[in-house]
Amino acid sequence: MQNKLWEDMGLAGKRAILVHHDDLGMTEAGNRAYLELGFPTGSVMAPGAWAPQIRTGDLGVHLVLTSEWAFPRMRPLTGESSLTDAQGYFWPTLEAAWQHIDPGDAERELRAQMVFLQRLGLDITHIDTHMGAVLRPDLAEVYARLALEFRVPALWTDDFHARGLPRDMADALARIMAEFPLPAVRLVDTYAVAAEDRAAWYVDTLTRLGPGVYHLIHHAAVPTPEAQRLPDWERRYADFAALRHPDVRRALGEFVLLTYREVRDALRRYLP
Repeated sequence: MQNKLWEDMGLAGKRAILVHHDDLGMTEAGNRAYLELGFPTGSVMAPGAWAPQIRTGDLGVHLVLTSEWAFPRMRPLTGESSLTDAQGYFWPTLEAAWQHIDPGDAERELRAQMVFLQRLGLDITHIDTHMGAVLRPDLAEVYARLALEFRVPALWTDDFHARGLPRDMADALARIMAEFPLPAVRLVDTYAVAAEDRAAWYVDTLTRLGPGVYHLIHHAAVPTPEAQRLPDWERRYADFAALRHPDVRRALGEFVLLTYREVRDALRRYLP
């Protein structure tokens, strides 16, 4: 289905990119970077303390089932017990989350996060997932169902087998993706790149990409004292600095700069 969608959007044979700001709502520093950079696409964490600050733009829901840092920690919006550790916070690791989470509890929580942001005035354009927590196959089915319920695209990669997942998990996810009429993209993820190499990596990577629809994940944040409490703050600031760099801007300018609102509106022509 996705190839037909991209063709209908006039993207066949072109290089298109969604410059996607992850983790909005977690810190004010991330929100400030979003507002200063001017790229409209990102996703908001409903349990984050700063979620109400970002309401307009090409914004989706960054669905949360884990709380990885000692600061800031996040709690579910619902009271579902399988989602939390002994202190009542989301599980800090994927391993712990996948060991404990009941899919029914997860579905109620993830729907609550979407409804909460809608009530704040967010026009949800898509959904994606914090730390890949929905990649457990039964949770992936919940994720896909919610996308169809709200009639929005979900972040799906076009090749789970290239993401370093166990083969049985990748096979299961590919089967689930094939069952749902949702578009798939090619991931470009900056996170593992050293902070000092970030700008050069952006230019080199973007220049080498061939035709396709790409989802570029970044976590830009300005270097405030709040941001500097995060263990990975240097990488977040490196994204912010790189995305302001003229060479990176020129490389991005060679793509069709796509929004999820455009994808959502095109997708809805295929959905009931």
